[in-house]
Amino acid sequence: MERGLIIGIVFNLVWPVPVNCGFQLKNVNCESFDTSYWDFHRCEMKIVRRGVAAFYMFWKIYKLPINNAIINVSLYKKSNGYRPFLFNQSVDFCYYMRNPQAHPLMSMLHKAFMPASNINHSCPYNHDLIINDFIYNKNDFKDLPIPNGEYMIEAKFASYKVHRALIKIYVKRND
Repeated sequence: MERGLIIGIVFNLVWPVPVNCGFQLKNVNCESFDTSYWDFHRCEMKIVRRGVAAFYMFWKIYKLPINNAIINVSLYKKSNGYRPFLFNQSVDFCYYMRNPQAHPLMSMLHKAFMPASNINHSCPYNHDLIINDFIYNKNDFKDLPIPNGEYMIEAKFASYKVHRALIKIYVKRND
């Protein structure tokens, strides 16, 4: 595929979108395992302008407040299927929000989303979680040491020791 080809992605259809700094957002999937606890009302990427995609998520939480949250973030590289690559880290999200410097990799990933979200304070969470109009900044992941290839960033969310949701973001890096 040529770099100049600009195509969009809406919900779970795979249409690549070129993005700055050699990253190409390809797809996003959001899945809720317990829809009586929380559910995704919106999870999509849209073309904003030529070569720029925006991510939108509205995560409705039915059982408030959330005082206990664990997040597991993994990076997978596509090689005859998606294989674990570089990191797989679980973090107590409430602790992390009080001490973000304790987890530099999580902090780097979280800082990219902070300006476009309301997920910017410590527990308890007494509201729905929103990411609105997140646009990738070319400097957000400049320190992430990964070679060219196709990747999946997988984030699993648990509350009170029960897995409740899964978000998969598919990207391609080509410099």
